[in-house]
Amino acid sequence: MVPMPPDGVSCQALTPVFALLGKRWSGLIIGTLLAGPARFSEIAKLVPGVSERMLSGRLAELSQAGLVEREVLGGPPLATRYRLTSCGEALRPALHALELWAQEHLVPADPRAAASGCD
Repeated sequence: MVPMPPDGVSCQALTPVFALLGKRWSGLIIGTLLAGPARFSEIAKLVPGVSERMLSGRLAELSQAGLVEREVLGGPPLATRYRLTSCGEALRPALHALELWAQEHLVPADPRAAASGCD
């Protein structure tokens, strides 16, 4: 039997977290929504490289997990806005800690990436 790490962190506790947030684009989408509610098109612009289909799928997964909520805005034209739920907002300190860790321990492939930050 593998002993529990002294700080109490176990792989069993972290597995579902990384299964959801470790998927490509999920962390960046949440990081984008930490700045406030955004329309689908705004998120797509702020998460470069994500396809509309992938963004739609990730937003649906994050909504199903209770981290993001979707709001249909009256029109015309109809629009959709996404925002973090209180559960999603509770990720702010953890994501900030990961950002600080990355700045200290990871060397960016592109030095410009280090300057961009993720608020």
